[in-house]
Amino acid sequence: MSLTDFQRALSDMTLDIRITAAVRRDGTSALSEYELTSLERERLVDVARQPGMDLNCTLARGNRFAPIVEMFPLTCELLRPWLRELLDELWNCHRPDNYQLSGEEDAFAGHLEGKIVRGELTHPYAEEVLRYESACLDLARTLRYVSVEELPKSGLKGFRLFRFRHDPRILLRALENRQIPPADMPEGDYPVRITLHGDALEVELDDWPHPK
Repeated sequence: MSLTDFQRALSDMTLDIRITAAVRRDGTSALSEYELTSLERERLVDVARQPGMDLNCTLARGNRFAPIVEMFPLTCELLRPWLRELLDELWNCHRPDNYQLSGEEDAFAGHLEGKIVRGELTHPYAEEVLRYESACLDLARTLRYVSVEELPKSGLKGFRLFRFRHDPRILLRALENRQIPPADMPEGDYPVRITLHGDALEVELDDWPHPK
């Protein structure tokens, strides 16, 4: 009896409703990659046919998405028409390695970065919005356990400098208001300074360079 494979199959079913649907249709074929006894296979088919299984799958998907949309809200808003497909691609190849489902936001960012590099994600604003929110996340993580008073001694910077190719006053405001940014914004050079005040980010147009 392979308890590890039984648990892995149950976890995969919960994380991917397509696997659950396949087990309902044909448990023998859908579960062939797992080393299971006939009793274990029957139990998994019974689980897949339980009325609450769809809800379990939906909750698991929602729990995985929560940290992504929390850390990358503007990126998710920008890519909303393609977001479901992007998440399906990600979750088809990425499995959580912990019960807390932490790390989903980093996996999401890495997935998008890879698609941008390969030329598979060509939205004109995707790269800079993703990089901007990654800079904000890096700042928040850096200062998580450092108070303002401790900053001078810590050697850490309480801000990040970032360059936009499109006017952030237009681009960010549109996304924050859940609007589609103008498609014809001219390119330029817009340096900004990102500062974290408590839980609030402040983004100001800035002049570079800054003294170290």
